[in-house]
Amino acid sequence: MATEIVRDVYWLNGGSSNFYLCVEGDGLTLIDTGMPRRAQLVWDLLAQLGRPSADLTRILVTHADLDHAGSAAVIQEQSGAAVYAGTLAASLLTQGKPPTHMPRLVQFMLDHFLRYRALPAATITSFADGDVLPVLGGLHVLATPGHTLDHFSFYSPTLGVLFAGDALNTRNGRLQATPPSITADPDAARRSALRLLALAPAVIACGHGKPFIGHSADDVMSLFNELRQE
Repeated sequence: MATEIVRDVYWLNGGSSNFYLCVEGDGLTLIDTGMPRRAQLVWDLLAQLGRPSADLTRILVTHADLDHAGSAAVIQEQSGAAVYAGTLAASLLTQGKPPTHMPRLVQFMLDHFLRYRALPAATITSFADGDVLPVLGGLHVLATPGHTLDHFSFYSPTLGVLFAGDALNTRNGRLQATPPSITADPDAARRSALRLLALAPAVIACGHGKPFIGHSADDVMSLFNELRQE
């Protein structure tokens, strides 16, 4: 199921995680891909929009977790899209390997039994903090390590939309930082969350929970002040 959260930006609810499609005349951009076997959600949305799979020109990956990159290889193969990721995430994607940040037993299962299909290195272009991608009027690339060490977020000043990945999430209608129990570096995660909240985005398209839309400045500042005092 897909929902248009702002004009030409669609939220795909993959069940265990969210991913997003940006629709522009010169091509479509997918931000994250969900778990393995979620590609059909993308093809269904493209069919609704009357766009062929070949119109998908970019796949941006916030980080190489199974629930964010699990369908990347399948979607890339069918569409021919270029994949963009940070340097560390790119290395993990070519191995079909998640980053290390989960409790020990869960991490063992991910590393040994829940791997996802790897991407060919030739399909991946690396980005870095401060880069601006030609998406949504200029999509700013922001290094936001903490939840995982390979984590990036993306911000469109033109639309005021922040694609936060797992640096922020919503639970019970409230904006939250990444839970400490699944965070590689809690101090870095706090700094990353503060960096994103300081943007005062109009829409926070997070990796888990409903996108944060229609909130007040106080809703953002409440979490900002809480994290700043830690």
